[in-house]
Amino acid sequence: MIEIENRGNIRTIILNRPKKLNAINLKMATSIREEIEKADEEDSVKILILTGNGRAFSVGGDVNEMGDYLPQAGDLFYKLTEQLHASVERIMTMKKPVICAINGIVAGGALGIALAGDLRIGNESTKMLSAHFKRGFVPAGGATYLLPKIIGLGKTQDLFFGERTINASEMEKMGILHRVVNDEELEKTCMKEAKRLEKGPLGAIGKTKMLLNSQELKMMKEHLALERESNRESGNTGDAVEGIRAFLENREGEFNSK
Repeated sequence: MIEIENRGNIRTIILNRPKKLNAINLKMATSIREEIEKADEEDSVKILILTGNGRAFSVGGDVNEMGDYLPQAGDLFYKLTEQLHASVERIMTMKKPVICAINGIVAGGALGIALAGDLRIGNESTKMLSAHFKRGFVPAGGATYLLPKIIGLGKTQDLFFGERTINASEMEKMGILHRVVNDEELEKTCMKEAKRLEKGPLGAIGKTKMLLNSQELKMMKEHLALERESNRESGNTGDAVEGIRAFLENREGEFNSK
């Protein structure tokens, strides 16, 4: 589910369930967290790259696994967000630069991990989906905190409540992506950026990262705890049961909440 590549002092963590568009189940979420922590703790790693294998960075949580937990999918969400939130926090607190190479689709619980990167580079196939409400539960993984900080509250409301899909060009204009390159150039470009950073004053880069994130980190813990609880509560409702079953049965959901 996870591949690790080392090129000198540059480590790449690759989400590797391409046939599932790198959908994140609990085992994979745990592995992502563990590998991010290892990269932070190992002195030999100077730069970290996160990416996905195939046509997606990640479509978010594995809906098939959610189906196994019905009618209490929220219990799974609570376990998943523990791992995903820990990954987001570690990305933002490690002094090492983190590059997110966002290939193809990014959605759901993977949004927070992608948004936490210090450099977010996409390709022409990159697009961001906001489909939480089609599944009957609230966004999680840190997206409700990080996205408004990056693009503003109004645009976040438009994306979430409008259930919009945006392409790479729109993501770049909004600041979600710092750069967009040709599909075949993504890996090369991210490695070039990693090598450039590696040659730089890593101490100063790390301290600058801490200064940029320090105010956010003070508020983020409390917000992520609230997001996690809200995600669990919504996952244990009839709407979530209907939304998940609708996905598994390849139909539109029919919600009846009041």
